[in-house]
This record gives sequence, C-alpha cells and structure tokens, in this order.
Amino acid sequence: MTPPHLPAQATPSTATSGQRFRAGAWYFVLTIASAGFLAAVPFWHAADRLGRRKVRPLAMAYTAAGIYLVILMALTPPQQPDGTSGNETLSTIGGLSAVFVVVVACIQLRSLRREVYGAPGVVPGHDDPAVARALGARARREETRQLVTREPGLRRELGIGRPDLGRGYDDGGLIDVNTAPTEVIARVADIDRGDAEAIVAGRTARGGSWFDMAELVDSVPLSPSAREHLRERAVF
Repeated sequence: MTPPHLPAQATPSTATSGQRFRAGAWYFVLTIASAGFLAAVPFWHAADRLGRRKVRPLAMAYTAAGIYLVILMALTPPQQPDGTSGNETLSTIGGLSAVFVVVVACIQLRSLRREVYGAPGVVPGHDDPAVARALGARARREETRQLVTREPGLRRELGIGRPDLGRGYDDGGLIDVNTAPTEVIARVADIDRGDAEAIVAGRTARGGSWFDMAELVDSVPLSPSAREHLRERAVF
C-alpha cells in the first residue's frame, strides 16, 4: 500500500499519454512562438510521418503563408522614434494575418498531432512494424509505377514485376502479368494457382499481352479476391 505522504506512481497508460502529449506539443509551441512564420514545419513533419498526400497541400499552404508574413514584415517600415509604427495599415494587416495563421494552424494541427503521436491508450497504426512495412511497400509500388511511366526502358533492365529474374530492384511487390510465369504470379500477387494459370493461359491464347487491368478482367474469369490483389500489384 502506498504511504499517504508519497505520491502514487503514474500508471503506464498515464505516463504514455503524458509522453505523447509532450512529444506532440512542439507542434503548437513552434507555431505560436514563431507567430505563424514557422507554422509549416509541423505540417511537413506530419506529412512525412503519415505518408499521406493530402497533408502536403496544407504544408505547402503554410509555407506560402510564412513567406507572405516575411514579405509583410519586410515591407513594414521601422518604428518611429515616438514608438508608433511607420505604416499603421501594413502593421495592422501583418498582425491580423499572423493571428489568423496561428489560430487556423493550431486548429488543424490538433487532429494531425493525434494521428502522428496517437491518442491516449492507442498505438498509432504507423508505429506498428507490420503496418509500416505494408505502407512502405505500397509507397514503393506507386513510386515504381511512376518510374516506369517516366522511363519505360528501365522496366526490363530493372526486372520490374519479375522478382524471379533476380535483378535486385525492390519494386514493392509488383508482378508483370504479361511475362511472369504461373508460380511467380500466384506467389507475388497472393492469388490461387488456378487464377494464375488462367492468366497465363489467357495471354498465351491471345498471343500477346493485356493493355490494362480492365482488359485482363474482361478476358479472363478471375475470382473477386484475385481481381482485388491484382489491382494492387499488377503491372502491364
């Protein structure tokens, strides 16, 4: 039993909650202390941690707001000897703009801070190693698709969608359904071998390849789960 004169120890959940609050509090401290000039920094941090494209426009918007505040400050003449502003209008606009940026940023940062550092008693999904690996692989697949679009000649050289060739490039788990053998399609796309055999048989029968997923689905009868997995991993 804890003696009356000693403070009770904080439970693990309470300590974790306090640590997370302190960890995320710098979002608000930096925004307020810089008068909105550095409000973009927490948004860029959140965009990087969460890996969500929707956060990036906010970060860019607050970057522009910071530049706007700097320009206003540069345009405002220095104070007069009597302590009054050299340009009351610009000074007023600058002050109101800074307050507006700080208030709006803090409101939007509330939800972002919870997502990045987690709500009390909840482990954020991105802190789970399995979730982090899955999100990382998904981002890698998207990056590789963009690379193929820009530099189609690299596809064969890097062996994109063909892990069986052993070219060493990490494409995040893509599968080239137009050239990969049955067992590789089944393994990488995580589909039944029967579906993979139907894909190979279909492309052999047509004597060519499919242009996109829609054409493949129209040509080959696949199970719903196979279609879902292939939409995530197939390249053509």
